[in-house]
Amino acid sequence: MRHSLKLAAGTALATLLVAGPAFAVSGYSTAHLNLRTGPGTQYPVVGVMEYNVRSNITGCLADYSWCAVQVAGLSGWASAEYLVVDEGGQIQQVDSAGAATGIPVVAAEGVEEVVAPATVGVVVGAGGNVAAIVPEPAVVQYISATPVPAVAVQGEIVVGAVLPAEVQLYEVPGSAYGYAIVNGLTVLVDVNARSVVYIHRA
Repeated sequence: MRHSLKLAAGTALATLLVAGPAFAVSGYSTAHLNLRTGPGTQYPVVGVMEYNVRSNITGCLADYSWCAVQVAGLSGWASAEYLVVDEGGQIQQVDSAGAATGIPVVAAEGVEEVVAPATVGVVVGAGGNVAAIVPEPAVVQYISATPVPAVAVQGEIVVGAVLPAEVQLYEVPGSAYGYAIVNGLTVLVDVNARSVVYIHRA
């Protein structure tokens, strides 16, 4: 059985605690979605919610932009743009359906505030689950060992997401792809479509 959460190495489980009610709504992610320590892309990634794997959504911020999620006995925050519920047989996008999903509003209690950096544009979310490529080991080694200036954009980074033109892509020797560090993640990008094809997770 596949695990629904992949933990980053060395992550302290104490940072995953999210305050919220015992009530939860069953839902799932429409992409391989980052699970973060707080409600925003400025917070560290602690794991990945796998595509189409059931989880418990225990609450969302008042604007239904980020939700507290429990997966495999662990808790974190995920972008509501990629969360859906199907209570009563009707699929609802959490960020647009809001309170109609039945998910309660919660505050990010117990989460140390991290100031969001200035953003350079808005990422276009993936239009459904997209399979990641498997790059050559030399490519992975290069992008992990060759840091470039990090940038922040509005929106979560998942495979298939399209980066705005303001994000500079850097050449990868021997590869048709470019790379960048966006919202704390090193990504390989299709230079023509500007879509993320691989997320390097150390």
